[in-house]
Amino acid sequence: MILKLIVFVLIAGLIYRWFGGKIPFIDTEKKPKEEHEFGSLEATSKCANCGVYMTEEDALIYHRKAYCSNECVEASKKKLK
Repeated sequence: MILKLIVFVLIAGLIYRWFGGKIPFIDTEKKPKEEHEFGSLEATSKCANCGVYMTEEDALIYHRKAYCSNECVEASKKKLK
């Protein structure tokens, strides 16, 4: 009985995949970055201290806020005191 159920599930899964079905957590593809006429667009963040925009890769995170440099992080620490 259990063997029949396992075989049935495997066959159903293969048929599902054959017709283009995607299985969550198995078929996870990274979405490509948006293409723009000037190239790919990157996500940006605004510095919580000075307001400069920078890419999210370059941002320094402190207390869930993005900063552009160590100086801005230190300035925000002084404001909190």
